[in-house]
Amino acid sequence: MKNNEKHVTNLRAFWEKEYESDKTPFDVNEPDLWVVELEKSGKLRGKIFDAGCGTGRTAIYLARLGYDIVGVDISNNAIERAKLKTAGMNKPPNFIQSDLCCLSGYDNSFDTVIDIGCFHSLFENELRYSYAATLYRICRPNAILYLRAISNANKKGIHTSGFNLPSISEEEIRDSFSSNGWKIKELEHQGVELLGDGGQTKKSYCWFAEIERNNM
Repeated sequence: MKNNEKHVTNLRAFWEKEYESDKTPFDVNEPDLWVVELEKSGKLRGKIFDAGCGTGRTAIYLARLGYDIVGVDISNNAIERAKLKTAGMNKPPNFIQSDLCCLSGYDNSFDTVIDIGCFHSLFENELRYSYAATLYRICRPNAILYLRAISNANKKGIHTSGFNLPSISEEEIRDSFSSNGWKIKELEHQGVELLGDGGQTKKSYCWFAEIERNNM
């Protein structure tokens, strides 16, 4: 098995196990404050792609506001939970289980992408390149990716249940997207309070990026 395939297999196994638990800190109903602020500021437009949607906190929040949104996650357990949460919704998000490094279909479909935890979980350069290339393919010209990624400035991560901790550098962000048809418009480093094990918040440093798909 190739190294990338092995990594994806391990990643999928980790997240399937994570979402088997009813105590995972990633199964949260309220939207992240950052997403709320993006929406209120009018930055979200057109059809939206929720990359690494988990159990749907972002997608459900935006769908209830009338957005057309697709959420994709590598974990089938997460997707099944998301679908249960949207039972009875008039216009629910479309939730799909898939590996975002090789998602098929949806060419030239999206105007906005939100990633609040997917990119920083890709530990291999090749996977990050494939991810950026997939987003390029499924997005329309001038689409915007809003990315939040846990920074390598953290000495300890927010989650320690037996998996390598996310740790993304500025160089890795710039390298992954500059070589795949994207233009980084903004890239900021901030300290924020994020949920960790046991539902407790912990100050962690994150990258916040606004990245535009080139009009090609």
